[in-house]
Order: sequence, then C-alpha cells, then structure tokens
Amino acid sequence: YLALWPLIIACNYLKKYDNASFVQEYIIPNLLMQWISRNSNENVVGIAYRSTKLPANALGSRGINVVLPPKVRYEEMANNEFCPNLAKIFKFTLPVSWQVLKTVEYVPESVAQSDRENLSRRLRRRKNRELTGSIDDEILNIYNLTDFYKLETCMDEIQVYAHIKP
Repeated sequence: YLALWPLIIACNYLKKYDNASFVQEYIIPNLLMQWISRNSNENVVGIAYRSTKLPANALGSRGINVVLPPKVRYEEMANNEFCPNLAKIFKFTLPVSWQVLKTVEYVPESVAQSDRENLSRRLRRRKNRELTGSIDDEILNIYNLTDFYKLETCMDEIQVYAHIKP
C-alpha cells in the first residue's frame, strides 16, 4: 500500500484553471488509466476516487467515483458495442427518463413520514441557530429522503435487471 502513495499523490491535484483546454493535472491519471486498460492480466481492474463536488469529510461510500476501463484490444472493441468483460459483470435496467419517472410520484416503502418531519425540524433548527456551513453535509445524512433516492428505489423495485449484450 505504501508503494502506491506516489501514484495517489500524483493523481490528487485539482485543476488550476477551470476553462483550460489542456489540463496538465490529468496527465498522470490518464497514463494510469491506459496502463490499467492495457494490462488485462493484472489484478487491478479500475480506480476509485472521492468526488470534488462533495465535502471532503463525507463519510461512507457516497461521493466515491469508480472507473472501470474496458480491458480489450482495439480489434475486440471494433466488433462489440460494449466491453465483453464488463458486460458480464453488470446488470442494467432499460433506460428511462428520470423526468418521466418522477411524474409517477412513487413512494418507497422504507421512507416513513416521521423521517420527513425529523428532517424538516433539523433544517429549521439549523437556520434558527444561524449555522452557515454547507447544507450538503445535511443532505448526505438524509439521502433516503431525496428525490434521487426515491427515483433510485423506484427503478430498483419496478424495473427488471439483465446483462447487456457486448
């Protein structure tokens, strides 16, 4: 694990210029991804990194991005729409527009009205105490009350999962 620290440090630079067409901070991460893609015999199948869009102190697996590059040669990809190795690993639902799904007003069984009431009280107390920190931290703690959770649960409970064809 200690041997990976130089790579971890080299891949943890934030972009210096948001509007730059070339981002030098991405050179090492891109080389690492190419190495992972080309070495199909290695045990490393991808990388995981924390999102820069969520607070750094966010606990748990929320806010962790995972990248699993295809481990095939160009010739194999030319004959397939998707990487055959990755297609065997994952099951998907048919695509559905989240705007359309949201109109269903699906209510997951696991969300109780008292949870909503508790959230409302917490957010009002936060305002009354004049807390100025990021509300993102609060939202991470109550993810199961968000529209994203409801849509995710709806998809999980009413859609059929199947492997995609490479």
